[in-house]
Amino acid sequence: MMHPLVAQLADRHLLTNCKKWQLNVSAALSIGPGARDQILHREEDLFPYWTPPRPNLILATMWAISDFTAVNGGTQIVPGSHTWEAGRVAQPHEIVRAEMPAGSVLFWLGGTLHGGGANITQSDWRYGVVLTYTLGWLRQEENQHLSMPLADALALPPEVRSRLGFDMDYDGALGFYDKRILLQE
Repeated sequence: MMHPLVAQLADRHLLTNCKKWQLNVSAALSIGPGARDQILHREEDLFPYWTPPRPNLILATMWAISDFTAVNGGTQIVPGSHTWEAGRVAQPHEIVRAEMPAGSVLFWLGGTLHGGGANITQSDWRYGVVLTYTLGWLRQEENQHLSMPLADALALPPEVRSRLGFDMDYDGALGFYDKRILLQE
């Protein structure tokens, strides 16, 4: 979550639309033998207020815990689809499968069509960890305030708490109110 390359890419692609960015989702994923292709989707579809192509709202990562191959469920991705108009459907020749050794990371913008791949092996499981990051003024899909005891959060370094969303982007955050202003009215 705190890898310098994540910070560099998130700053580059997200800070044009916010003052800070934060963790959106964290999940460990496994794809076992017999799994089918996941339906292609966009991480940013949880924000239906903008139609594709959207401004950059999310940066996503998939960290390979095991080798990702074309036959064991390597992530399907449609390069360039983050720029497509709504309703455009990916053609089979536009879909690629991420192949990468354990320890690698795949980055994509949240408007990019992607999904877990089919696992057509007999016994090879594919393991990965997905971490996505969103603009600081948007609500996180996974509420870190409910996922972690407050005492544990307070024990973390300030930069980790910020990445988890335990501070706010005070410049126009959705749902933000200043109690001092309400008390003056």
